[in-house]
Amino acid sequence: MPRLKQAQTNTVSSEAISTLKTLKGFDIPNFIPITDKMIVRMRTQFQQGEDKIETDLIAKHHLTVTPIEFNGITGLKVTAPHTDLRAGAIMDVHGGGFIMGTARERMALIAAAETHLPVYSVEYTVAPEASAPIALNQVVDFYQGFLEAVGDVPTFMMGSSAGSNLVVASLLKAHAASIPMPSGIVIFCPAIDISGNGDSAVFNNKRDALTTHLSLRLAHRYIKDADPTSPEISPLYGEFGSWFPPTFMSTGTRDMMLSNVLRFTDKLQAVNVDVQSVIKEGMWHGFNWEETLPEAVTTRQAAWRFINQYSSQATEK
Repeated sequence: MPRLKQAQTNTVSSEAISTLKTLKGFDIPNFIPITDKMIVRMRTQFQQGEDKIETDLIAKHHLTVTPIEFNGITGLKVTAPHTDLRAGAIMDVHGGGFIMGTARERMALIAAAETHLPVYSVEYTVAPEASAPIALNQVVDFYQGFLEAVGDVPTFMMGSSAGSNLVVASLLKAHAASIPMPSGIVIFCPAIDISGNGDSAVFNNKRDALTTHLSLRLAHRYIKDADPTSPEISPLYGEFGSWFPPTFMSTGTRDMMLSNVLRFTDKLQAVNVDVQSVIKEGMWHGFNWEETLPEAVTTRQAAWRFINQYSSQATEK
């Protein structure tokens, strides 16, 4: 990746500069096969780092993490000391490129701490152990159980990256089955088109933490023989209407998924769905889960204001 220029560092936080200097656009060339064993090893290494961060977040915010199960699908319920169970509830779908991540992910923990709403996080099966549409079906089943469990309170779905994909795809499927929609959704750096289409998939290929090329190679373990532009795989290609819930999205100028936010905004606005979005200068894919990064803090604050707005509206109805 080219060295940062002063014109770039002038417009982001000092904390962001430190991270940007480490981004290499990591890639694995095609002549090196990506095996199931390699993916499991990558997943294990990733989770070893996350386990400490998650444990520290739980201790710092005095969170309670409780195992739950809805319709045979396991997950976690995360609450903070001052959680208001009557104000609403969030269902979280973790990210991780469809191949890694767990229900105890950072965003589930941070959301519980910062919103004071209970967060119900689904433990869907990742690839290569399961390919599409297994994870999608699990998310829909968990969502139905979530709605039944929380009762008559405002509900929200939240996802990051691959989790955002499963949020939007699950709502397309839920709508087709006449399952009620949530009061709103929050999707961070949404990977809602994993076909490789989009200007940012090309332009930001080597400007993000991972290359688009590697991200798509890993996602292929989830896609397998399915059409990557089918709505179950890339929900951006689905049919949307005014029935779709109000949507908050975030991305950054280095995010390979930036184009997804712009394209989805156009698609939802065309059918009169309220869309709010935040595009952060210099930010990379998944920046939102950095707890103290200034750009991530203000992005999440905007997301929580969105939730408060539609929680209030749902309560007034």
